Amino acid sequence: MKMQKVVLLLLATIMLFGVQSRAIDVIPKPVKMVETGKEFTLTADVKILYSKGLAQHAELLEKALSPATGWDFEMTEASKAQKGSIFLNLVKDDEIAAEGYKLNVTPKGVEIQAVKEAGIFNGIQTLLQLLPVEVFDARRQKDVAWNIPGVEIADEPSYVWRGMMLDVSRYFYEKEYVLHLIDMMGMYKMNVLHLHLIDDAGWRLEIKKYPKLTSVGGFRGEGKDRIGGYYTQEDIKEIVAYAALRNVEIIPEVEVPAHTLAAIAAYPYLSCRGEQVKVQTQHSISRELYCVGKESTFEFLQDVFDEVFELFPSKYIHIGGDEARYDRWAKCPHCQARMKELGLKKEHELQVYFNRRMQKMVSKHGKVILGWDEIIEPGLTEKVVGMVWHNKKKAITGAEAGHDIVMALTGHCYFDVAESKIPGEVKAATWLPPISLEKTYMFNPMIEGLDAKYRSQILGGHGCLWTDQFIHGDKLPRIDPINENRAEQYLDYLTLPRMSALAETVWTPRSSQSWDDFENRMRSHYSRYDHAGYGYRVPQPKLIAKKEVDGGYEITVENVVDGAYVAYATDGIRANTYSKVYEGPVKVKRLNDFSAITVLNRRQFSLPLYFPAKYDQFKKYGKMVAEWRPKDIKGKEFGTFEMNATGKIDKNGEYELTFIYTGGNYRLDIAGVEIFKNGKKITEDIHEGHTGGSSSNNTYRFKVDAYETGAAFTVKAKVRGDLGKDSYGVVFIKRK
Repeated sequence: MKMQKVVLLLLATIMLFGVQSRAIDVIPKPVKMVETGKEFTLTADVKILYSKGLAQHAELLEKALSPATGWDFEMTEASKAQKGSIFLNLVKDDEIAAEGYKLNVTPKGVEIQAVKEAGIFNGIQTLLQLLPVEVFDARRQKDVAWNIPGVEIADEPSYVWRGMMLDVSRYFYEKEYVLHLIDMMGMYKMNVLHLHLIDDAGWRLEIKKYPKLTSVGGFRGEGKDRIGGYYTQEDIKEIVAYAALRNVEIIPEVEVPAHTLAAIAAYPYLSCRGEQVKVQTQHSISRELYCVGKESTFEFLQDVFDEVFELFPSKYIHIGGDEARYDRWAKCPHCQARMKELGLKKEHELQVYFNRRMQKMVSKHGKVILGWDEIIEPGLTEKVVGMVWHNKKKAITGAEAGHDIVMALTGHCYFDVAESKIPGEVKAATWLPPISLEKTYMFNPMIEGLDAKYRSQILGGHGCLWTDQFIHGDKLPRIDPINENRAEQYLDYLTLPRMSALAETVWTPRSSQSWDDFENRMRSHYSRYDHAGYGYRVPQPKLIAKKEVDGGYEITVENVVDGAYVAYATDGIRANTYSKVYEGPVKVKRLNDFSAITVLNRRQFSLPLYFPAKYDQFKKYGKMVAEWRPKDIKGKEFGTFEMNATGKIDKNGEYELTFIYTGGNYRLDIAGVEIFKNGKKITEDIHEGHTGGSSSNNTYRFKVDAYETGAAFTVKAKVRGDLGKDSYGVVFIKRK
């Protein structure tokens, strides 16, 4: 009888209020959206109508809808909407911006209005996100109600530049992965893909007049270890056309004057010394530069640009311009003669001259040079676009000098950096602190202190996917016999979901941005990734509260992924997919007894949420580099204890490394330490020390005078337990 009353009450509630609709979780959040509560249902009879010029976009929409629904939709050019149709409509409307759109969903049908094709594409992406997540699947999805919630949306981006950079020089990604990344960008209305085609580690673009650029410069290593690749000109044409339909502009980067070792390996006459060199197999910043004193350098670049501009219709050409060291120019008679001819006093002035030559060269083709913030120097005669990555002041000085600015700040936009320091996190760049999803969402392209009259010169924001991790430390190569490409999975993991956060920061007005709201809308997007075949990082459970109760702690967490659950453990051992399923607050005696993970399935789960032991009392010794445990010690025999100091060694200077015992039955004996940069030893401190019941000579000192951004630093210590393995402790480092 009681159950019957519950059922009747539920039925009455449904009759009174109707069935609750799916939450609308569009990312980026639209500028204006009104929910009408009157949905439209997609059926096999729905027609896709399109106004003149939009046949390709209609086909794009049909290809997006057909696989998952199992229906082939009829497509017809039309001048107006019809009942039961989706109408893509180019209109004349002063209220709609170039990339903006209006999207109306009623029980009669769907209409997307825009003034340009870009707006139609963006409207399609919103429409797809309004549908059930299964629509992104390439296979037919049965028993899905293809309902689209009733909305009226008027939307446009806050910034014209919403970009990503892919470094294909350090690791070559095949054409198919570039297309895959373009699709990922399109989902979130990102509109610029910057290809880092040229660097010391590889030349990735076919230039027919200079075939050695790819036959020599496109590969590195010898024999069975030889790896590389490049894009043919036909590949580039396909990539550019594929991107254009998806409102993504492809911008090539041809580095000058530094990061050019691959070109010099192919054609040594381009350098100051003219000596034969090899493409590097370990990450470093080569001291080789294009020789600015030889006219043959500029003839070569003019030939290269002539072919580049035939392939890339973008009005921009990225010339890099960063991290040049002027040792070679200082000793080169050609460069010194050029300095004397121009009346210059310092070698860095030659780079300004170089950039001016680049401006003159590309302006003949109607192009604008784009470069890292180092190119923003006095003396440039024409407008450039500065991509500000580390020096925020350059955004202000550049804008005031009349240049446009794109913000790619390392602390928010460098996605080759890990999201966390949690044990088990993927190996990633560590010269910067972790960049969490929330930290990415806190990115603001508009620099504080910039006068309002220059704000229109801040074009937008730019995420960066550097791949130098592949040429130092562990590699993630293809395993061809089993058709596995871990490098692609790795890059997906670093990109999503952080790119979705970046997309909202450059699309949605700042006043409408909310981390809590974004995090809530993200819940369903992980399922979209699954259906679309995109890799991603599964977020840990969200900590809601931890409070002291009855001499212990009560911990409350929340699952933030639709379709997943939280598993937890309370025995001090990390939770796994076989642990208990979380159903409510959990009590533990000690905080570090608790851990929890987000579980999608037995093979796909998050890193743990846990409470690590703290070492606040050791802050005076600097930053923690590593912890040692019995497993790190051979016993009475000396062995090597290896520590990753990348990011801790962050500048030239003198450093102190201190070993601090924290527990166990035996002290730690240390025979010395060696410091390695990119696998090569650069310094050492060899003396006997120990730490245990007492400590003596347990601090090791060394000097770094050849620091490089992005370089990997490793410390190898010779250690043993004086009587056995049972020793625990931490190692701290500080720069004096």
